[in-house]
Amino acid sequence: MYLLIDAGNTRVKWALIENEFNENIEVLYGSLDDLAEALRSINAASTKILLSAVHQVDDLMVLLRDQHFSQVTAVKSKPAQAGVTNSYKQPERLGVDRWLAMLASYKILGVLEDVKGIVVIDAGTALTIDVLNRDGVHQGGYIVPGMAMAQTALFANTEQVRRYDEVVSLSGDGRLNKLGNNTLQCVEYGVINQQVALIEKVMNQYSEYDVILTGGDCGLLAGFFTTAKVDKNLVLKGLWQVRN
Repeated sequence: MYLLIDAGNTRVKWALIENEFNENIEVLYGSLDDLAEALRSINAASTKILLSAVHQVDDLMVLLRDQHFSQVTAVKSKPAQAGVTNSYKQPERLGVDRWLAMLASYKILGVLEDVKGIVVIDAGTALTIDVLNRDGVHQGGYIVPGMAMAQTALFANTEQVRRYDEVVSLSGDGRLNKLGNNTLQCVEYGVINQQVALIEKVMNQYSEYDVILTGGDCGLLAGFFTTAKVDKNLVLKGLWQVRN
């Protein structure tokens, strides 16, 4: 039995897998307390844990130890793994969530025809973009603030940009064609346009590459791109790739 845990900056995701990771696997979301509750019903002695953690690492390890899970592997980015070559000169500094998303995407790339590579976009607390060619070589990427982080930074650090009791329309991709008429709209529409513009730039530069979106905001961003694929569980799928 395997328990895959993806501890991001804002939430924890996990999946218990007995035989194979498929689309019918139940993926659960929640806080560290929610995970602690779920662990109580899992047999620690017969379960191997694969952990991707970019947040609350120490708390997670204490939790797993206190509940007697001894077979725990905290996955780290490597120079090369599962067919993918890391472009960082210090590979361990590449965020493990990005690394695992690329490993999972490379496996998906293997069944795609007539594409030269894949662009992996993780729309979470940060928006990360990584480009992987057909040979599994990481070309590099970008990191910018995610939607919530960018908005929070504006409200927290700009004297004249203040949060008021205002309304933002959540009407799909209309926000790309609208100008804001209150401060909240101006911020949200501006941040979305900024993120979409960066993604479009990369898509145009790598027009023969497929695009896959993951992360908490992937559903929202996917509405602006007709050809992008969505897979919310790329990091967990990457953990499954490195289980041996």
